[in-house]
Amino acid sequence: MEKKLLIIATLDTKGKEAGYIKQCSIEKGLKPLLMDIGTLGEPHIAADISSYDVASIAGYDLSEIKKTKDRVMAVRAMEEGGARITENLFRKGNIDGVIGLGGGTGTAIVSYIMRHLPFGFPKLIVSTVASRDIREYIRTKDIVVFHSVADLLGFNGFTRMILAQATSAICGMINEGSKIKSSRSMIAVTAYGVTSACAMNAETFLEEKGYEMIGFHANGVGGMAMEELISQGLISGVLDFTPHEIADEMFGGYCRGIGPERFETAGKMGIPLVFAPGGLDNAVFSPFYPMPDILKGRRIYNHDVRFCVRMEQEEMVKFAIIIGEKLNKSKGLIYILIPKRGWSEADKEGMPLYDPSINMVFVDKLKQILRTDIPIEEIDCHISDPVFAKRAVDILDMMINKH
Repeated sequence: MEKKLLIIATLDTKGKEAGYIKQCSIEKGLKPLLMDIGTLGEPHIAADISSYDVASIAGYDLSEIKKTKDRVMAVRAMEEGGARITENLFRKGNIDGVIGLGGGTGTAIVSYIMRHLPFGFPKLIVSTVASRDIREYIRTKDIVVFHSVADLLGFNGFTRMILAQATSAICGMINEGSKIKSSRSMIAVTAYGVTSACAMNAETFLEEKGYEMIGFHANGVGGMAMEELISQGLISGVLDFTPHEIADEMFGGYCRGIGPERFETAGKMGIPLVFAPGGLDNAVFSPFYPMPDILKGRRIYNHDVRFCVRMEQEEMVKFAIIIGEKLNKSKGLIYILIPKRGWSEADKEGMPLYDPSINMVFVDKLKQILRTDIPIEEIDCHISDPVFAKRAVDILDMMINKH
């Protein structure tokens, strides 16, 4: 069966480039479908889906938008309409991959549309802003960003080479397919630098029980990506060893960037969850994510160019309230496992942030808040000790079998 490629571009400014991708895709045996998201002028080449169609499906009148020259509304119309059309095409099996191109605005629109597609579905953007911080464009999704190097302004041999390579890349992704090939259940595990030993220990025990581990770097985006995979039904159980992102979200640290869904999706989906307070002893800062003045004078552990700052009693109470209220919403099985000898490599006996008395403030407050049917077990070890990971895996396995 012929594979179909959706091409998204502003055909009033990137018509030649989109046309060249269309030509390259035909040569590679794909059937192209061209969507126009241009709002400034008339398209340089004919579209299969016009920008007027894109705006209309989202309830906008592009003719009126052009009269008012409302750029913000124009972008919103292309994002919302483009996402709806693309989702419909995907659900009906009418596309097998999507490629887009653009500068700053085009990249914003195309990435918005692509973020509405599931993990695994081939998505690629040729972008002039690929070398910049593109976190807000990509967020949690598996979008390939192909740096155009030169501006997509002026059609030349160099640009044609980039576009041809990008088309070859999306063609390869489409041919590879998007089906997850595994006969074993996947267990989501969160980790970051000073809790990574716990996750590595857990993998061994999970494999012994017949599971596959999928690790998520608890760096803001990583935690939210895990929540999204859980919502897609791809995860059978969760070992949330590293809720550290709450601390960085509170103080603007290195791992900030979580949304309101963090710590809630497993509960909504009824997926078994083992929770541990890994990394809640500290917030992480760096030259690019500076420590706020309010934390100056706190105990510090130097990790690399980043440094961990000790969270004290006031924060522990706040963390317990946030986490307790979120976990109380759960429809699934939850188990809280507390390592009494420290929650990170910085919070270990002999290390600068070691302070079990402050950690107990969190535990005591959490006990006051949690529903009585959610168990809390305190285990006499450090979070990096193999015995902790083994106990967590045993509990999760028991809950999965019960579930």
